[in-house]
Amino acid sequence: MERSPDGFGKFGWAVLLFFALPIALYAFAYVIVGKAMYPSALAASFLSRPWGINPHALFGGVGLLAGAFQFFPRLRRAIRVHRLLGRVYVVSCVVTGLAGMYMAAYSYGGWITHLGFGTLGALLVFTTVMGFLTIRRGAVEQHRHWMVRSYALMFAAVALRLELPLLSSYLGFLDAYRVVSWLCWIPNLMMAEAVISFSRPVASAVAPLATIEAK
Repeated sequence: MERSPDGFGKFGWAVLLFFALPIALYAFAYVIVGKAMYPSALAASFLSRPWGINPHALFGGVGLLAGAFQFFPRLRRAIRVHRLLGRVYVVSCVVTGLAGMYMAAYSYGGWITHLGFGTLGALLVFTTVMGFLTIRRGAVEQHRHWMVRSYALMFAAVALRLELPLLSSYLGFLDAYRVVSWLCWIPNLMMAEAVISFSRPVASAVAPLATIEAK
C-alpha cells in the first residue's frame, strides 16, 4: 500500500475523508440553511454575529476538505495542484481561526469555552502560518510537521460533532460544551505529535515555493 511520509496510506486517507466530508457539508449548511442548523443554546449568539459564524463555518468546511486532500499520497506528487490546494487551505485556516477567536469571546459556557475555543483558533492560525513560512524557506519536513499539527486542529470540527452529542447525554449540554471546548483539539494535537514522531524523514520532494513561482 502506498504511504505518504506522514504515515497516511490510501486506507488512512479514506478514513480521514469519511469523517471530514460530512462535517464539511454540515458546516456549509450552517451558511446556506442558517438558523435551523444552530443548536438552540448557541442560536442567539450565532444570529447576533453572522459576520463571525458564517466565515468560520464556510472557510472551516473548505479547509477541512482541502486539508484532507493534501494527505492523499499521489496528490503530493502533483506539485502545482498540491500547492494550489495548499494556498486554499492556508487562507481557509487563517480566516477560520480568526473568526473562531472572535466567536470564542462570546461563546456559550463562560470563560472556560472562551479560553478553550480561543486557544484553538490561535493555535490554528499559528501552526498554519508556520507551515507556510517553512515551505517558503524550502524546509519540506518542517513544513509537513506544522501542517500535520494544523490539520489536527482543523479536525477539531469533526471531534466536536462526535463528542458533543455523546457527552451531552451524560453531562447536559452546558457542561459538555465546556469539556468539548478543550477535548475537541487537545487529543488531536497529541495524536499529531505521535504521527510526527513516527513518520519517516523526507527529502525535498516538494520544491520551495519560490522555486516553483520562478519557473
